[in-house]
Amino acid sequence: MQRFRTLKKEGWMSDMAHTHDEVIQASWHRCRSFGLTPKSSPEIIQLNRGDWQDAKARANDLIATTQEQVLPYYENILVNSNSLVLLADHEGTLLSQWGRPGFVGQMDKHLFENGTSWQEKYNGTNAVGTAIQTGESVVVGRDEHFLIANRYMTASAAPIYNSDRRLVGVLNISSDAYLPTSHVNGMVKVMTQAVENQLIIATYRQHNHMLIFNTSSDNLDSQWAGMLVFNDEGMIIAANRRADLLVGQALRGLSIDLVTGISALHLSVHPENQTLSFIGLPKYRLFATVKHPQVAHIPRVATPAAFSHTKLNVAASSPASKAPTSTSARILPMLDLGDGKMHRAIRQAQSVVNSDIPLVIQGETGVGKEVFAQAVHATSERASEKLVAVNCAAIPAELVESELFGYVKGAFTGASAKGSLGYIRQADGGTLFLDEIGDMPLHVQARLLRVLQEKSVTPLGSTDSYPVDFRIVCATHQSLRDAVASKQFRDDLYYRVNGLTLFLPSLRERTDLRELVAELLMSLSEQGASPMISDDVMSLFQAHPWPGNIRQLVNVLRVALALSDGDVITRHHLSDDFFLDLQLNERTLAEIATIDKAEQKAEIHADESTDSLGNDVVNPLSSQYSPQPIIPSRWQDTLPALFHSTEGNISKIAQITGVSRNTVYKRLRQLGLK
Repeated sequence: MQRFRTLKKEGWMSDMAHTHDEVIQASWHRCRSFGLTPKSSPEIIQLNRGDWQDAKARANDLIATTQEQVLPYYENILVNSNSLVLLADHEGTLLSQWGRPGFVGQMDKHLFENGTSWQEKYNGTNAVGTAIQTGESVVVGRDEHFLIANRYMTASAAPIYNSDRRLVGVLNISSDAYLPTSHVNGMVKVMTQAVENQLIIATYRQHNHMLIFNTSSDNLDSQWAGMLVFNDEGMIIAANRRADLLVGQALRGLSIDLVTGISALHLSVHPENQTLSFIGLPKYRLFATVKHPQVAHIPRVATPAAFSHTKLNVAASSPASKAPTSTSARILPMLDLGDGKMHRAIRQAQSVVNSDIPLVIQGETGVGKEVFAQAVHATSERASEKLVAVNCAAIPAELVESELFGYVKGAFTGASAKGSLGYIRQADGGTLFLDEIGDMPLHVQARLLRVLQEKSVTPLGSTDSYPVDFRIVCATHQSLRDAVASKQFRDDLYYRVNGLTLFLPSLRERTDLRELVAELLMSLSEQGASPMISDDVMSLFQAHPWPGNIRQLVNVLRVALALSDGDVITRHHLSDDFFLDLQLNERTLAEIATIDKAEQKAEIHADESTDSLGNDVVNPLSSQYSPQPIIPSRWQDTLPALFHSTEGNISKIAQITGVSRNTVYKRLRQLGLK
């Protein structure tokens, strides 16, 4: 009443200066433009029965969703309060209500009946009508109602938007003046957000992927988590308002790759129970989980069983193990983090994944050949069967036969009385992974060839053969072609197992190091929320030679996680061995550049030392003569790796080492690489 007295005494604008609320001030101006005065009576405008039924039918999903989300709050928090929860449509017509209207006078009860309009032009400034006008949440205190007749209550309301960001309704809590307005306003916002989230889920959940994210991994189940929906092509087709706020831009219509820095393909197969992270607003790390379509879109290369995943298996393999089946292995698309060479290998593997074409996975030690083999198996139609992994280099030569092919009782001295099935028969129906097959003894190679040709195996000490059906995948760190040339590997077995060779790049070659580090950190972090890597450390990672490849990176990250005590890994959390490798690499390249630049200068004046074809001419009587070329150890250690990592690009090798192309050619000839 005091505010109305001020209005009468000092005039309209003076009174509005006391509200300190531009929203209320603008609403009072609108009320005046509608021809209302504070003494006007509320106008009860109700839909007729037919129009009301139509409005209710149109809003059926909104009413059901709101009731589902509101009732838990009301029953747990508001049930003993003198309050009403109202749901109105986008025009301000009441659709439903929950609670006790004890604060409403007998004369005003018709205002709270379903079908009644609460637009400002009928009822002055009020939470429902003003929220519709502004499109934002609003609190209207007792004396802030324009009509004196409505000043027996306070109200808080917030608009409800559907997945298309179209206003579909307003949620309101009205009560007497004894509930704290800040508390009620917060509750309205939470309930509204819950309704909006549920509308998005109901519209898109069945056939699309969802990304739920927040500033903490502990709050991913909060109503205030960001929520976006993306389709199989990676296009964001819906997002809640919280998602736009966290990322700092309107998300609908953008690419999920652009927003998160993570490929849509990777997100579409990411395990639902595994937390990931990405950067939202500047320096704002967001933690997320993925929800996949309830009606699954199965990729061409995958089977339903391939969509259950756990964390990346980074443990070193034992001599032989029954590797996890598809319920604990990653499928091929999950290994694609953006590197071109890895993408090529993955794409090639996917093309033959459901055929029985043998695969050879070639790469340096520690690049993840076994993880790749597990992904091939998990993606294939054999995913429900066993993957039996055998490290040929780890089994003593005298035991390889019995371990692979099995044996019967009494087959040899020390044989188990029960005999042994052997790894090949264990893999029947599934996949046999032979790691480091290049180290397999020649006599064992002959027996393996026979098994592959006849599709049956005869255990040691037996004359009985057992049919077997398995996919064979081999891995090696060496060139099997070179091993064949040196008679270390049978050429007939080579052509049997080498249906398709897949080359995995070394870690120092990969262009997705940042993404790989993030992936491994999430896998290694016990609490799901992984720390960030400082820019300084990432620069060190990119400059490191990584002789142990991913296996070494995993150990470096494990140490860093153990030593870190915050949210960011810095150089102080890296081991001394890490820096030693880094220093040795820098020193080696520097020495190559210094010594061979001198050699380059000498070569300019050495025309007399070469014939017309450019071949070296050496005097056998010279004190510098040696039957074998003397190759600096730094070249022996470094040039082969550079040659393979650059795919024989002489110009690139010369640029890296700082010497001439002629010097590179000379050293390559000496090493037998060119």
